[in-house]
Amino acid sequence: MTKHEGFTLIEIVVVIVVVGLLAVISIAGYGVLRSNGMDAKLRSIVKTAGDAMVLHESQTKVRLQVQGDFNQANSVDSLVPEFLDKDYRRGVSSKNAAHSDQIFRWYTCNDGSNRIVIYASLNNPRDADRKRFQQIRTDCRHNDTQAPATRSAMSGEVEFNYAQQF
Repeated sequence: MTKHEGFTLIEIVVVIVVVGLLAVISIAGYGVLRSNGMDAKLRSIVKTAGDAMVLHESQTKVRLQVQGDFNQANSVDSLVPEFLDKDYRRGVSSKNAAHSDQIFRWYTCNDGSNRIVIYASLNNPRDADRKRFQQIRTDCRHNDTQAPATRSAMSGEVEFNYAQQF
């Protein structure tokens, strides 16, 4: 009997299939991790922007009056550079918004509390995010014409699913 050195065709095919499966699993997992990382960044921006508005109001005794986009005149972006870093929204994206300027909206509550609410569009919102979003909309008496609905033509078909009050 002769001894063969090397691998058989079957062994090579099995190794290629195993490596391929591991690659597919890794790539799929990376997409989910990247999306969850972006959601963490979006939540952080909401917190940072809300804190900047509160700090601005406490130092100047003036509340920002315009509501809606972050980049409107006299809006959240007007707090740059004194209260916010100029690149605080750099690199953000959401699969639920066509453009990065559509990811965030801010409004004053209609319940007389004068609280500010920032709405955001996360990539993979948790059930708790959606419940909190609806609860804040209800508490602040925001209807679909006053603040973003979960998904509406008013918001440019952006799915808003996260909210935080300040």
